[in-house]
Formats: sequence, C-alpha cells, structure tokens
Amino acid sequence: MGRLNVAATLMVVLVVATCSRAQEGSGCTDASGLAGRCISIRNCPPLRQLLQSLSGNTPNPNALEILRRSVCSFANNLPLVCCGRTSPNSTSTNPVATSSGRDLLPSRCGVTGLTDKIIDGEDADLLAWPWMAVLRGKFPGQSRSQWYCGGVLINDRYVLTAAHCFKTGISPRLEFVRLGEHTFNSNPDCQQNLCAPSPQDIPVEQIIPHPQYESPCRECNDIALLRLARPATLDFLHVVPICLPVDPLKDMGFSEEEFQGKFAFAAGWGSQSRDPNRPDPADTLQQALLPIGEGEFCLSRLKRGYPDNRMTLCAGGQGKDTCKGDSGGPLMLANKFETRRFVVGITSLGPTVCGTRGTQALYTNVHYYAQWIIDTLRP
Repeated sequence: MGRLNVAATLMVVLVVATCSRAQEGSGCTDASGLAGRCISIRNCPPLRQLLQSLSGNTPNPNALEILRRSVCSFANNLPLVCCGRTSPNSTSTNPVATSSGRDLLPSRCGVTGLTDKIIDGEDADLLAWPWMAVLRGKFPGQSRSQWYCGGVLINDRYVLTAAHCFKTGISPRLEFVRLGEHTFNSNPDCQQNLCAPSPQDIPVEQIIPHPQYESPCRECNDIALLRLARPATLDFLHVVPICLPVDPLKDMGFSEEEFQGKFAFAAGWGSQSRDPNRPDPADTLQQALLPIGEGEFCLSRLKRGYPDNRMTLCAGGQGKDTCKGDSGGPLMLANKFETRRFVVGITSLGPTVCGTRGTQALYTNVHYYAQWIIDTLRP
C-alpha cells in the first residue's frame, strides 16, 4: 500500500496543472480514446498495476505518460483516473473492467429449478442453490486439504466470497473452487430420480480482496472476488450464476432499506455444532431462513468500528445461524415476484457460539460494494 501512495503522490505533482475536473463516477475518455468512467485508481486494476510498476525494477516505459493522460479529477488530493473498456497500454494483457463490467453480468441469473417450498434448517434441495461454490485448500503446516469457505458464482469466471478467507499465514492456501456440489460423499448427487452432473473443480487465476479490506477496522470491507482460471460450464439446473443487487429498487422491486425485516436464506457446508471447539462440517448443503434486522447484539458488538453501518447487514437471532466454514457464503433474497434470487450478503463474522438466541451474524452488504464488483470484473 505504501508504494501505491508514493506513486499516487507523484502523479498529483505531475498532472495537477493540467488535469480536468470531472466528477467522480462521471463518464470520460481514457488514454486510448475509449469511453470510461472517472473512478479511484484503487478500483481500476490495470491502471493500479501500472502505477505499482513504477516502484518495481521493470516499469513499463510508457507507464508514466499513460497514467498522466488517464487522470480525470481529484478526490481528497489523490487522482481519479478514467478507467476504460480496454487497457490504455497496447501491450497489456489485462483488459479493464469498468462501466462495461455490468455487461459481464449474465442476463439469466438467480433462477432455480426448485418448485416446492423450502423448509429452513434442513438439508437444501438438490436444485435449490445452483450458484453455490465451496473452497478447497490446505492450512499452513498441514498436508491434508479441506473444504473451508463458501462463495457464490456471479458469472462464468467470477466467484464472490469473503476476504478473510485469504488471510496470509492464517487461512488455507487455496487450491481450487468447486461448483455444482451438493453432497460431498455422493457422486452423482441424486434426488427424486434426478441426478446432477459431477461437480466442477476449477483452479483460481486471481484472488482479488477488496483493496481496503481490514481498514479502517479489522473486519471492514470483508469481500473478495475469485477469477477462475477457466470459465465454469453453466447449465439450466445445477450451475447457474446468482444475481447481483446492483439497483435493488429496479432489479428486485424494493430498496436496500426495505431489506430490514425480510427473511433471507443463508446456505453453506459449515459446522452444524454449536461448540466452537468441536466443529462438525456438514456433508450435505445446509440452509437456514434468517430475519434481516439490526438487533442490539449486532449493533453493540459486531458493528463497532465500522465507519458506515450500510457496509454490513445483520441477520439471525432466532437460534438459527451460519457458523464456522460458512464464511464467504451467501445471504439471499428473492425479488418481489419470487422469480430470481439475489445475493444481498456475504457471511463475514458472528458470535463465538453459533446460533445463540439473541445473537446475530454479520454479512457484508453486497449492494454497498456492487460498483466495486462491476469495476473489477474483466472479460
């Protein structure tokens, strides 16, 4: 982070006299003459990488000029850059995702083949949550791999999860992401004469935690994207992306404020035990229906230190909860007409003893980070 600040300061000195003053988030023209959006350089991966290269041993010879031409405004004395559809460096192999990132979200999302009502607190139906992902890795000093975090597929190349699943020296070293799983000890998974194809194990090309994860509080901005090394194979029943609540009022039929008081499903393969010292991971995908609402436990204990309460959602309190191993998994709401499901939260943290009555778990508010997600996606 220190290198980024040094280079950013250098950019300010070089361009302050000639920089135009576009508004943050407004349209602009990037260094290649293509349409883009004026955003923080932290949210524009290719330009951020170009900026970081200035502090390395082999900087791109055109980096400084490209960065100078990319600056579109300033915010808090730091430059904003025009982040366009493609990289401003003709030799770059990293396409940029900006406002066009929304074009990378699938038109068919959040649709399940489930027709029966779901009862919370039991095994999930085979067709219930076809966007579920589960992460496999090895903890430091151990030779055995294990399933350790969840996630959700948002298009054929990206999985949304929690940043705390990748803490250096503490979290497992990620080996691959599995899609299309339901019951670990069964292959194929079958239910009522319907069998699913074998799950897909896909290596990860890039782990992208939010650039401000753990700042200004240890749990702040607990969200990450995983770019898969190859596209997932989608089908209409068993591997389907979930929808993002980019504009809840338009996409879902109600606003973010109206999430409060609604019941949302959480799902995962995490521990079924309330004893934190004796985790009992589930073999079959579990689900629970949880009320969204900011109870006293959540506000007084979990949300302390967050600069903006909108960064997170609280859910639970009736004895049902997510637990160890569910981190990164989704909190899901259907739209007004119950035709699509949206990931509104990412499992972040909760009480020491899962499911204690009167307690709640904390979920990263996906809508709050929707623009970062869109800006980070690339083809």
